[in-house]
Amino acid sequence: MENNNIHLATGGTGGTYFAYGNALKNVAKQESDMDISIQISAGSAANIRLIENNIVDMAIVQNDTLTDAVGGKGEFEGNPVKKTKAVAGLYTENYQIVVNKKLQIKSVEDLKGLRVSVGEEGSGVLKNAKNILKAYGLTVNDIDVRYLSFDDAATALKNGEIDAFFVTAATPTKAVSELADANVPIDILSLDDRAVRFLENSYDGYSVTTIKAGTYKGINKDITTVGVMAVLVANENVSASHIDTILNLLKKHHESFSKISGNTLNMFDENTLDSIDAPFHKAAAKWYGDNGITGVKPEIKAETSAGKTLNLDMYQTVAVAVLALFIGVMLKEKIKFLTTFCIPAPVVGGMIFAIIFCILYAFGILEINFDETLRNVCMVMFFTSVGFQANMKVLKSGGKGTFIFLILVLLLIILQNTLAVGLSKAIGINPLIGMCTGSIPMIGGHGTAGAFGPLLEDMNVDGATTLATAAATFGLVAGSLMGGPLANSLIKKKNLTDTAVYEDDSMLVEEEIKHRREVSMYAPAVYQLTLAMGIGTVISFVLSKSGMTFPVYIGSMIVAAIMRNISEYTDKFRIHMGEINDLGSICLSLFLGVAMITLKLWQLAALALPLFILLAGQTVLMFVFARFVVFKFMGSDYDAAVLAAGTCGFGMGATPNAMANMQAVTEKYLPSVKAFLLVPIVGSMFADFLNSLTITFFINFLG
Repeated sequence: MENNNIHLATGGTGGTYFAYGNALKNVAKQESDMDISIQISAGSAANIRLIENNIVDMAIVQNDTLTDAVGGKGEFEGNPVKKTKAVAGLYTENYQIVVNKKLQIKSVEDLKGLRVSVGEEGSGVLKNAKNILKAYGLTVNDIDVRYLSFDDAATALKNGEIDAFFVTAATPTKAVSELADANVPIDILSLDDRAVRFLENSYDGYSVTTIKAGTYKGINKDITTVGVMAVLVANENVSASHIDTILNLLKKHHESFSKISGNTLNMFDENTLDSIDAPFHKAAAKWYGDNGITGVKPEIKAETSAGKTLNLDMYQTVAVAVLALFIGVMLKEKIKFLTTFCIPAPVVGGMIFAIIFCILYAFGILEINFDETLRNVCMVMFFTSVGFQANMKVLKSGGKGTFIFLILVLLLIILQNTLAVGLSKAIGINPLIGMCTGSIPMIGGHGTAGAFGPLLEDMNVDGATTLATAAATFGLVAGSLMGGPLANSLIKKKNLTDTAVYEDDSMLVEEEIKHRREVSMYAPAVYQLTLAMGIGTVISFVLSKSGMTFPVYIGSMIVAAIMRNISEYTDKFRIHMGEINDLGSICLSLFLGVAMITLKLWQLAALALPLFILLAGQTVLMFVFARFVVFKFMGSDYDAAVLAAGTCGFGMGATPNAMANMQAVTEKYLPSVKAFLLVPIVGSMFADFLNSLTITFFINFLG
């Protein structure tokens, strides 16, 4: 005998989900054998997880959250849902920002610094609040954030405990109506045209709506906002008879349900169904077909939506990354340009894959979702190997020049980020987008771009990884093109070969000896890396308690640096640097490979012009800094000219580019031991440390 108990997840008691669910429960009880029990929840994202975990059978969710869940995006990044299927589009929900009228809040921008509830954790309201704040250049870090249900938020506003709260629900919304009816002085903010356009263009399922004057007592003006459809979803295992019963009840009592939701969305219109970008429950698809609803056929959509997505696990993802790496190596052997400008093989091959995946996505053929778990492991291991490079003995051996050069590099990092933020504000885009073209890709290169990109995406900078990676690739080429000609011009114009002097290269030889490899030492090197990574997680955890945002690898870098210097100063144990460097290089290649194949190049389209302006600014800065600052403060001599060439290389690309720039100059003229000592020490060993800390400061300041 079939189980007629259906668990339906709704939302808080002050929202429309709860009212709609209760109405459906009552109708089902009166006209069928179905017994619906209501599950109060935090909202859309939580409801989908309840279905995926087989805790509830059906739920009401926001269409945009459902789209993210099916595509493995947003809160469901890398974990697309499989069991949640669409049943029906119910009604349009309006985004409402309820504020204390006494505070004279006129715009979303005025919420900065105020006490604001953005919905419960796991709710669609929270996602919507973040998107609306982003439309005004804000994040949740700009407000005194609270995570409250509709009812709790309304009570808190009434008691003066908060200043505003976000609501996504059909209007009138019970929690808001009760405030207005109790003569609590409230207002609802309108969104300006620019914000509406941003939201419609940036996110699926959003459309402009109007909350009519008089919807709430005391609010006698139309409110312009955006809305999203509420969708009824079900676990794929819910029986066909239950789905049929639900749809028959919704159709029969359509007018009654419309009164609850406050709008007249035709849930059985083909346009309504077509706007649900998720696979339909098989029984629902059949029901629509049997009821003569044609046009966009849900049954076809149920098949093709699932067919358009290919989900790769972490092993398959790494395998594709390795394939991209092999292709990159092959192409570098055949195309001189790629070798000349030191473009990493994973970047070459990965970009080809990214372009192919972009074409497949753009033409609606296939969207591929990757499991990036191993990418993060490789990233941490690579940056841990970088931490082991931080040898204070070598730093001291460079004398005064080393510290001057170190200060100059720190200044360059600060200037790159300051310029990125300043230009972003000048052209009217989010400064955090500008950070994607600052020292993250310039000094940091592809590795830091891949590390901080996801961090910025967590701060609502969509496509940050793609932007930073594109900027890093540009930097590799620009830095390589600029460095050699700059040094050549300085040397010729000022006859600098006369200033070249012989210098002791014993420290270079000593470091080279320490980097020799022994096959038997690779296992101990792995253990040293693993130990530093493990202890580093504790350091990272402690740092996270400061309230600042740090990259996940920072603790491991610090521990690795401490281990290296204990070894250098005590001689109690040996750090296997050659082997660690090799392992770090392998991890970097895998990390870059995964980072490149997972790029979403279509995200660059809307930012093409701003990206061009920002990168042009960075190029000018690099030239001016190398020519007039590095050259002057490093002595205005031959070594300084070679250092200027090297600075262009790692200041816009990576240390290999710097070495290639300097080698091209010294092969034409004379050796420069000073340059070949300072650039690897500062550019490779210490720049990443300084860069990570500086970037962390900037993004926490801006965020």
